[in-house]
Amino acid sequence: MMWAHVGGGAAARVVVALAVLARTGTAQRAVPPVADSVPRPRYTALRSTAPIVVDGALDEAIWREGAPITDFRQAEPEQGKPSRVATRVRIAYDARALYVGIEADDSLGEAGIRVQDLRRKFDYFQNDLVGIVLDPVGDGRNSVSFQVTPYGAQRELEVYDGDRYNREWETVWRVRTRRGPRGWTAEVAIPWSSLRYRAGASTWGLNVIRGARRLYEFSGWNDWPRNLSPYRMDFAGRLEGLVPPPPRADLAWRPYVLGDALRADGGDRTRANVGGEVIWRPTTSLQVEGTVNTDFAQADVDRQVVNLRRFGVFFPERRQFFLENASLFTVHSGESFVVTPFFSRAIGLDAEGNPIAIRGGARAVLRDARTNAGALVIRQAGSGGLGDATIGVARLSRNVGGQSRLGGMVTARHDAGAPGGTDATATADAFVRFSPTTNASWMVSTSRDGATGRQGWAWSGFAGRQTNGLYTGLLSSLATDAYRPSTGFVSRGDVLYTSPAIIGDVRPSWKPSFLRGFKPAILADLYHGPRDGRLQEGYAQAYLDFVFMNGALVYPYVERHWQRPTADLALIPGVGVTAGRYAYRRAGLVARSDRSARLSATLDANTGGFFDGTLDRVTTAVRWVPRPQLAAELSWDASRLRDVGTPGMRVTTHLVAPELRLAWSPRLQLTAFYQYNTSVERGTLNARFSWEYAPLSYVFVVVNDRRRVGGDGGAPVPGVPASQLLVKVVHLFRR
Repeated sequence: MMWAHVGGGAAARVVVALAVLARTGTAQRAVPPVADSVPRPRYTALRSTAPIVVDGALDEAIWREGAPITDFRQAEPEQGKPSRVATRVRIAYDARALYVGIEADDSLGEAGIRVQDLRRKFDYFQNDLVGIVLDPVGDGRNSVSFQVTPYGAQRELEVYDGDRYNREWETVWRVRTRRGPRGWTAEVAIPWSSLRYRAGASTWGLNVIRGARRLYEFSGWNDWPRNLSPYRMDFAGRLEGLVPPPPRADLAWRPYVLGDALRADGGDRTRANVGGEVIWRPTTSLQVEGTVNTDFAQADVDRQVVNLRRFGVFFPERRQFFLENASLFTVHSGESFVVTPFFSRAIGLDAEGNPIAIRGGARAVLRDARTNAGALVIRQAGSGGLGDATIGVARLSRNVGGQSRLGGMVTARHDAGAPGGTDATATADAFVRFSPTTNASWMVSTSRDGATGRQGWAWSGFAGRQTNGLYTGLLSSLATDAYRPSTGFVSRGDVLYTSPAIIGDVRPSWKPSFLRGFKPAILADLYHGPRDGRLQEGYAQAYLDFVFMNGALVYPYVERHWQRPTADLALIPGVGVTAGRYAYRRAGLVARSDRSARLSATLDANTGGFFDGTLDRVTTAVRWVPRPQLAAELSWDASRLRDVGTPGMRVTTHLVAPELRLAWSPRLQLTAFYQYNTSVERGTLNARFSWEYAPLSYVFVVVNDRRRVGGDGGAPVPGVPASQLLVKVVHLFRR
């Protein structure tokens, strides 16, 4: 039934063609085996009796002892073949830290290095890097990774079951690098207190990965299937010989002082504030945090969008306190259609993204080889005429078998002065990995409105298989009209969402040498009424992606859309459509050059029908990076609507966003970002200076400015500060 809208027999022929194409690729090494009987590579860590100075020089005697980790094999582009660049990695330790010494050769020396900028949390796919992936807990499914570029930029992340990422996790570790005629070297020190590990365990899961961006090659000490994650510990080797100190309690506190000057339509004001966090880790598995006067003034601003869909925009969380351990509390259905019982942006922000003061709160997180559990309680200042709000969430996830888990979560919110009782949700979820390439997950959730007593339901389910040649997946979600979690997010209520997808990865022997391969695909997003089964809207898309050896790509696509609004719609100011039945076709082209080059560009141009009119849309960006310390980008989104809702109607919107990043080092940076959005007549500036003067200790100077553009150019946005200057100092103390 779900394919009826795609075109019946035509869809079936495409599915068959994709399956055939996926089997016509070049003969390559098979997917790396994962059976326990297959020998895994092993490396014995070096015990250092002399101090190691982290300066990137690798001149200590320890870095000349023993055989290094070598023999890297490609995951991309040619699975299993030896890496085309030489990499030597040694791992050492003493009573204070785990150390990594890296030698990354390049045939062009320093001239061959590709680094886009010096930001922390750099792009994995667009930079040279070397990283280690560790499983200190030893459960074979969860990992942490520490990665570094030739210019010393750092990236750390936690990964659960190889596919759930906490990219915003931060911990204390130190890196220094040097570049030279052979390539680059790096020295890394990770304090034992920054890792959680089992007491007495001398063997950890380990992989070492390298990205050589000029060749667009990704390789590892133990290679993994190219279309899976390098963080899958079922493909990892073993790090042996460790004698870490017994885990001990760790106490840290992170206070801040803040000075803030605002100019708004209601007048000027200045303020000073203090607050911060206390972090106590009684064991390596348990962490407890308390926060007072929680502040996020230095967080990045939201990127504006011109929303022409019938769904609310899902803006990502950008505040560091809530980003930490976010993956533990995340239970939602996906990206195109989001249903989640808990979303941290429901705390401390109003519907327009303006801050609401947070009085304080506490969070506790437990992670070990069998259990992931957490609880969060926040006290938020009153808003909307109500008193202070208390928001709580509790989460439990239990590993079952080798690669599966079961979990549950409850949330509650009580606003002082609100009629009725407490808003609440209860959720159960599961993940099952049937094989290294096949998995499924589901979630079922219920919400109760404290004021009305209405109860709503939501669920989502996914099943998919990912091999080197073919991805097949089916995602389905449901949100009833009464499912309205005050602590979560729902793109739209009263919807049954279905999204099948088939994507090939074809690398035939006859392809030109400049092409890496082809990715033919067909997918659909369909939205039905959960009670009457009627189609509300949907689209089906087919494309053929040409992937180049340097990472560039080009793909044309065609789409078929259906819209069935039962009430008049207001899309953007000046554009609305009446209830009715609409069907139209669209076509477009996506092109992206090598994003690691000094000058690169992206383009998505599409045209065709739109409800009862037409829409021409262009989204493009140009990026210039003469050197990693300087990066400039200009993006532009233009939409031209004709005859939509009203014959003769003409509306054109523009969203222009220049961005500049200057860096003296990875620890001293200045960024400036401006957005000019004609659809809402608003211009927004965010400029931020940041200096990490000690590990995870910062000085921030931030300038924000939001004003109307167009007819009332320069006028402040009602209820929003027109301009803001703040200075914030955050210092991390550790016992």
